[in-house]
Amino acid sequence: MTPGQLLIGAATAATAAAAAAGAAYYATCSIRAQWLGRTDWHGRTDTGAVALTFDDGPGPDTEALLDTLSARGLRAAFFVVGQQVQRHPSVARRIVAEGHEIGNHSFSHPMYLSLSPRATRNDLARAQRTIEDVIGVRVSLARPPYGIRTPAYFAAARTLGLRIVQWSVAGFDWKPLTADRVASHVLSGARPGAIVLLHDADSEGKRDRRATVESIPLIADGVRARGLSVASLEALLPSPEFRSMNV
Repeated sequence: MTPGQLLIGAATAATAAAAAAGAAYYATCSIRAQWLGRTDWHGRTDTGAVALTFDDGPGPDTEALLDTLSARGLRAAFFVVGQQVQRHPSVARRIVAEGHEIGNHSFSHPMYLSLSPRATRNDLARAQRTIEDVIGVRVSLARPPYGIRTPAYFAAARTLGLRIVQWSVAGFDWKPLTADRVASHVLSGARPGAIVLLHDADSEGKRDRRATVESIPLIADGVRARGLSVASLEALLPSPEFRSMNV
């Protein structure tokens, strides 16, 4: 083999490796990727509605958020963290009592990409048990921290009967934004079937979510001005397996 052929072979191998790495990154980190398993990231477009979802809680600002949602007559979905449910059990129970949906957002908010399959399964299952023990519901929705899904995460979710739901538009409220900016991000992507990602707590406990709470009336008014409404995830993604069951 000539030096030129060696160089061509090395370049081809490097290109293939880069392509494989890119594909793996897309499959695990892209919120819309379906390569590793089914993931819902957008609802039905014939509903004329959007769904509000909140991650990382419950936390210190969740009750103010619940007050705001109640004042507006809005229903939302809360993807809760098991540790936070243990810290704020009464708030977690209030979420369900007021008619909102609950999903599994892990027990400890890890980066599943860095966990072994066993650790992934244990974390997701521990969150499921905690939600069931504290709140009294068996959930059927899940969303991984950071939106990152691995083969082990999909396997654990299937074992637990969990349907994975991502999002189509984000408020970027994990950044230091005003309520106006959060609402502007959401409304820029507010279309029929949109699933909105917001946060009612900070997984690291470093930032409050007052701007998120204050953005809700702006979002509700903006959605209405576009001829849309705010609906539950169940309304956007109807399915018998989607319902939480009292235990």
